[in-house]
Amino acid sequence: MITELHTSKRNSANALYPDFVAIVDELIELVDQKDLETLRKDFHTRLRMTLSQPERAELVEDLWDFFYDWCLFEKEIPGQLEKLSSKGQGLWAQLKTGNLRGLYHVQKINDDGLKLKELFTSKTHFVPRKYDTDFLGLQKGDLIEGRLIPDASGEVEGSAFVRRPSYHPVEVHDYIKSKVKQFKKDKDFETYQSWLWLLVGMYLKYRMYEHMPIDKIYDDNSRI
Repeated sequence: MITELHTSKRNSANALYPDFVAIVDELIELVDQKDLETLRKDFHTRLRMTLSQPERAELVEDLWDFFYDWCLFEKEIPGQLEKLSSKGQGLWAQLKTGNLRGLYHVQKINDDGLKLKELFTSKTHFVPRKYDTDFLGLQKGDLIEGRLIPDASGEVEGSAFVRRPSYHPVEVHDYIKSKVKQFKKDKDFETYQSWLWLLVGMYLKYRMYEHMPIDKIYDDNSRI
């Protein structure tokens, strides 16, 4: 059941922005289960994925985080909840106006944090390191999809990831950069943002079907 994956029970709490956790907790309590199931079906259709759950716990958690990201920022469910608390309304107002979802090139990574360049806008962002475990596995040159929020909770002002970003292997960088280049040429930011959900679906399927050739998964026409 959906409530079994209540965000506050996540083991990897550091991967989630606290305001995101708080609003998702309220969303789970206030939205009818049948409505959440309908949303989940729509979400999986958007990602071109079946409704079956992956076997690995970490992958299941990431899938639900993407789902709640979609519920909040794409469907704007908090704005439709009459019983959302005053605190939740305030948090939602901040998240709604301050977030930026994009595809980021890791330009620099050190003990201070990450320097990122968004591929469509070419804007740079800095994500301070708060925990020793932050950004494990990432290195200069990586491409990651994620949603950033302005964050001044630490000693250094910068941005923070709303949830764990998706990582895309070097083997598909040419494909990804070519897609973004075309979106930029067409000045089509809206379609670019929509395509990022397909990219998330590719990322998840890449992790689920490790035996499949990666070029069969990272393909706009793939039905895997």
